[in-house]
Amino acid sequence: MEKVLEANEMVKSAQVYLTVNGGLTSKIVQRKPLGRIEGNSNFYLDDDGKRMPLSSNHSARVPIITGKITDESLQNCYAFLNFINADDFLKKNIIGINVVDTNDLQLKLRLEDYVVNLGSVNNLEAKFNNYKAFYSKAIKDKALGGYKAVSLEYNNQVVCTKI
Repeated sequence: MEKVLEANEMVKSAQVYLTVNGGLTSKIVQRKPLGRIEGNSNFYLDDDGKRMPLSSNHSARVPIITGKITDESLQNCYAFLNFINADDFLKKNIIGINVVDTNDLQLKLRLEDYVVNLGSVNNLEAKFNNYKAFYSKAIKDKALGGYKAVSLEYNNQVVCTKI
């Protein structure tokens, strides 16, 4: 019975057993999508870093990943998606990831019109600590509308390009 349930592409694991009282119990763990890949083929990237088919019944609210999709760039996206899902600010604000090259990611934000050039997925914590400091200062100064790009690619700095 478990094999039948696990044959469904949306099921991560399944357990079916009889209780002491003679009742039949099942425990099913669904696969959880982290990002949606839009390209030559469309699919989700799940919480194990594996490809997961799109559902015809439900669309998950996850960042959309576009650009040069390769196995290596998907691994970088997987690492980045795990990082942003652990941070409430980033999870709420990042709605898109564009893969410019294997080690070069661009981010689309929910409320801002500028693009964030992330570069590689190395030193993510330092990059986003710098970004959050920049963001809170720019919010106070009401300066966010004047940028077309914000780059986190360089060590210990945030570089902005004005409109």
